[in-house]
Amino acid sequence: MVVTVTLNPAVDQTLFLDGLAVGEINRARASQLDPAGKGINVSRVVDRLGWPTVAFGFVAGEVGEIVRRALDAEGVQQHFVTVPGQTRLNVHVVEEWQRQETSIHAPGPEIAQEHWRELHGLLDFWLRAARVLVLAGSIPQGLPDTIYADLVAEANRAGVKTILDADGEPLRLGVAAKPYLIKPNADEAAALLGRPLTDLPAILAGARELCNQGIRVVVISMGAQGAICAEGKQAWRVTPPPVEAHSNVGSGDSLVAGLAVALSRDEPILEGMRLGTAAGAATAMTPGTALGTASEVQALLPGVQVQELT
Repeated sequence: MVVTVTLNPAVDQTLFLDGLAVGEINRARASQLDPAGKGINVSRVVDRLGWPTVAFGFVAGEVGEIVRRALDAEGVQQHFVTVPGQTRLNVHVVEEWQRQETSIHAPGPEIAQEHWRELHGLLDFWLRAARVLVLAGSIPQGLPDTIYADLVAEANRAGVKTILDADGEPLRLGVAAKPYLIKPNADEAAALLGRPLTDLPAILAGARELCNQGIRVVVISMGAQGAICAEGKQAWRVTPPPVEAHSNVGSGDSLVAGLAVALSRDEPILEGMRLGTAAGAATAMTPGTALGTASEVQALLPGVQVQELT
């Protein structure tokens, strides 16, 4: 089973327009609502790939109920703690003529310690059934930046493999706790290492350096250029098949979902890279903040390219 934690979920509203006129009334051609947050997206894709998963986190207000209902409709098992306030509503404006997207991310509710203790108790129980724990996304107000590091340490003691997908201070502190796998993008990895990663050799060197800090697997994503994966002394570049991309929202989460499924099955990491890369490409093909389907992932899987790096 894959357990995901999304401490600061959201609902993504995507508005499709021909073009955005700032300061004027704009009428959208279409609109869609999707439950969002990195861990939630991971659970949704894991479920589509046919593997058991449970999503955990906090929800608040009417927007939080949209998250619950959407996951119920998809059949994704969930255990959210209800807190005061309002879950984030993020707005994405897609200008189709210019082929560009503008995103506005709202703040989430502040989390009280009593609500964290309730969620922590649920996680402590469900970790006994988990093979993989995915910790992903931003930390809401009221919780310390050490929270991912603490959960990594608990999962390590329980023999559960952890995947950490965060940035900034939560990522830095989480790495010190030695998760099984981390998946920063190139910019996040550069910030973590304190130097620019401007080309493939620099990204590869960065991934190897992070492996030497006690991380079993380091995956650095590079968008349409694929990802670098380092495990011990081995490293690969995995590239998706060419697709017509409509949005990059959720592609990294889809990559994490493939990795989580493979780790949960005790498969080699390259199987997870292939599956996750196909899932990321499938999501890139979808409009707005929608995610790829299982049939799309299977169709793209044969086109994933793997190159061993020395």
